[in-house]
Amino acid sequence: MKNRIVLTVISAFFISVSAFSQVGINNTNPTTTLDVKGGISLRESVAPLKINDGVSENIDLGEVPYSQYLIEGPTGAFSIKSIKPISGADGQIVRLINSTAYDMTIVNDKTANPLRILCPNESNLNLKGKNSSVTLQYSKSLSKWTVLGYAATEKQVTRKFDAIGKSNIHRQNSSWDTFDELDIEFTPTNSTIYLNFNAAGRRYLLASAKFRILVNGSPIPGLEIRASNSSEFYNASLPMYPLEVTPGEKIKFSVQWFREGSALSVIYNHPSSDPSHNRYLTIID
Repeated sequence: MKNRIVLTVISAFFISVSAFSQVGINNTNPTTTLDVKGGISLRESVAPLKINDGVSENIDLGEVPYSQYLIEGPTGAFSIKSIKPISGADGQIVRLINSTAYDMTIVNDKTANPLRILCPNESNLNLKGKNSSVTLQYSKSLSKWTVLGYAATEKQVTRKFDAIGKSNIHRQNSSWDTFDELDIEFTPTNSTIYLNFNAAGRRYLLASAKFRILVNGSPIPGLEIRASNSSEFYNASLPMYPLEVTPGEKIKFSVQWFREGSALSVIYNHPSSDPSHNRYLTIID
């Protein structure tokens, strides 16, 4: 029993010494806390990391977290907003590899949530192309993940979505109503998209027209497009209006119009019978 106590004390002594020593692997003269002569392997999880469409938050890396994961599951563009680090972690590293053909966005978030990610330049990191990847490292002092490195195709594809009105419509009531056929629903891949809108038609009895764009059923705050008038015609235009959105979250756009003037005033939009009339909405992502 006495010998066991002595051995325990000696073992504890050497453990405490090694805890403050430099460690060499395949070398006998380490120059840093850990000095490895040879390659280092960061093991990949056998099971892929299942990610849903849209924005994924509080991603759980599993009971025994690995340093590398292959992402599977999305059926469209997707975003990663937050990941659960190991409790008390400082310096934990994880590499995520996108095995899908869909764009992966790492969402920048500087709020107090300790599971969120800080991206370079405080802007979302959009990674396009199959096998694109991002390497993240957890910082205890920042209470955030930071981007250690990433790889993606350099080619950035610009997408364009068009809605063109073709039927003849008119508006006499002085209230907001649907500007027909200008509906666009899509999932953005960039954090900033650009809206382009135009409407031209005829006005009767000094009527005036104004328009607004709705996002998921609500008007964009502070954005009303008032048409300019010339003789009996009106024209409204909104070129390249920037709008901040969340990549990976589906979004729906629509347009409404409003007739100003006396009770007998009317605004017309007749593209099917008059080539000078038009209405369209274009979104560039």
